[in-house]
Amino acid sequence: MRLRLPLLALLAAIAPLSAQAQDLSGMAGALKVNSTNERTFVAAISYTQPVGTYNAVSLSYINEGHPENHHRDGMGGQFWLRTQNVERGLMLGAGAGRYFFFDTAKTDLAPHNFDNDHGWGSIVSLQARWQFDNRWYAQAQINRIKPDGKDNTTHFLLGAGYRYDGIPGAKLHLQNWAHDDTLTVSTGHTIVNSFRSETSTPLTLEYRRAIGKYVDWTVTGLNEGSTDITRRRGVASQLWLIRSLTEKVEFGMGLGPYLAFDPENNEEPRARMAGLLSAVARYHVNRRWVAQVAWNRVITDYHRDADVILVGVGRKF
Repeated sequence: MRLRLPLLALLAAIAPLSAQAQDLSGMAGALKVNSTNERTFVAAISYTQPVGTYNAVSLSYINEGHPENHHRDGMGGQFWLRTQNVERGLMLGAGAGRYFFFDTAKTDLAPHNFDNDHGWGSIVSLQARWQFDNRWYAQAQINRIKPDGKDNTTHFLLGAGYRYDGIPGAKLHLQNWAHDDTLTVSTGHTIVNSFRSETSTPLTLEYRRAIGKYVDWTVTGLNEGSTDITRRRGVASQLWLIRSLTEKVEFGMGLGPYLAFDPENNEEPRARMAGLLSAVARYHVNRRWVAQVAWNRVITDYHRDADVILVGVGRKF
């Protein structure tokens, strides 16, 4: 399976921009499928980094709801042209970029009557933001997504966000970032990307090492649990781009190969190469302990994608 993710290249470009504000926002609203006028919900989480006075870059996770016969979500990376940043008041912006989508599509041909389709598309947006004087802001946004070979959608979103002013993006919580070696045990909830959304309980052991001020590397042993259609487990290796939001909180995105063993029809486990795309929020309790919450998307070429949502505790050494 070949994965092309320039979204991580976008994060690599913004990682050194440590002197400027950064923000996180959450939005929800209504989605229209343009070809059928069908309506459903939409929700998004975005990380935005200003670049100079009038520009910004963003990375967003977008859940496009449940139109008939489709459950689609994806990651969007955008460049923005905006009015000048203000301490309080209105800011307007227009953004454009690329969108990597995951679509669980109903079919009569695939096993269990669904496919997990992946692909690229374009995303353009208009945004209005009202900045309050306490770092919080309200936001309204319109997205137009045109995925290759899929239905175009329009999103109408409202939400709020928080601006983290004056926090450098490097690993502030450590006197020496090079010694951020951590063993983390996590568990949580696995959801197979099917129309029945089979669930199980995962267990992971992660080794994380800082290899730069903005870059981590991990090796993870992952047991996704057992469902009616998958009993997958294996080992993943990922590179992460990490940014500090405060002196104790980090946010990061990771990507890498996942060598998994997944038995079919109760036979012996078969080795398969998949991809693992992840997001993590880490809270450094002190110099020895860290808590983290992670979302992982297992990306397969045999229609067994899954979300693995984890909560864990790590020991630094």
